Amino acid sequence: MTKQCFNNEFLEVSVEKLIYSKVLPENVKLSFKYRQILASIKEIGLVEPIIVFITDSGRVMKIIDGHLRLEAMKDLSFEKISCIISTIDDSYTPNKFVNRLTVLQEHKMIKKAIDSGVSIDKLSSALGITSEIIKSRFNIAKGINDDVAYILADKHVPINTFDILKKMKPVRQIEVANIMINFDNFTVKFAQSLLHATEAKLMVEPKKKESSGMTENLARLEREMASVQVETENIKNNYAEKTLQLLIIRNHIKKLLGNSNVLMWLLENKPDYLNLLKKISDIENINHP
Repeated sequence: MTKQCFNNEFLEVSVEKLIYSKVLPENVKLSFKYRQILASIKEIGLVEPIIVFITDSGRVMKIIDGHLRLEAMKDLSFEKISCIISTIDDSYTPNKFVNRLTVLQEHKMIKKAIDSGVSIDKLSSALGITSEIIKSRFNIAKGINDDVAYILADKHVPINTFDILKKMKPVRQIEVANIMINFDNFTVKFAQSLLHATEAKLMVEPKKKESSGMTENLARLEREMASVQVETENIKNNYAEKTLQLLIIRNHIKKLLGNSNVLMWLLENKPDYLNLLKKISDIENINHP
């Protein structure tokens, strides 16, 4: 089970109490990223809170993530800032596990800003993207079933995948969304394969009639793609652990073969094993044996 690394509530903290955990580059305020953060906070406020770690009985509040946001808020004369309290003093972990804005979350943020009176031009300036992109993100949920939007809200789904979902009727959208979640695959190619396997009656617009053989081939291709995707993800997830295990085993074998008694016993009783063990111990690069 993954340990919860953050408290559930925001904490309003005085800007002066926050301590930097790293030195910022000298010209960081001249960077595009800083100017984008500054403009965004100025126009629509702080979207992503600062992550801090409290030490020394509450007297020290060290920034884990959000140094540029704090600098921007200082320049904008903010006195207090919203923070999330981290339970671990680790700047790597929050950056790895905090979810960034998904397409639908970004859509919700843009919609909320526009509904509250913020102009598209101001949003464009704040986010550093064109007004055309703002409009496309604003309309991304049109044609998407509400249930689908809800279950995909925290998933990093490509924009083009939503365009494919819009070609299906709501009941099929829900089914396809659940399939993508089950296989943890939200790619355009996977969505396209599911679209091809969709019956004509579940499409928003009629599609060209396909032979039963073609439909069966597409369905088989869908299953094979899903299977390959799952296998690939499993390999990726276990790669680092397996590599570490192999490294430990190799070093242990080297140590055993360095013992003259063990070496002589293997030579006299298990010469085949000795040859294999020597091959493993001679591996210099674990990734490329």
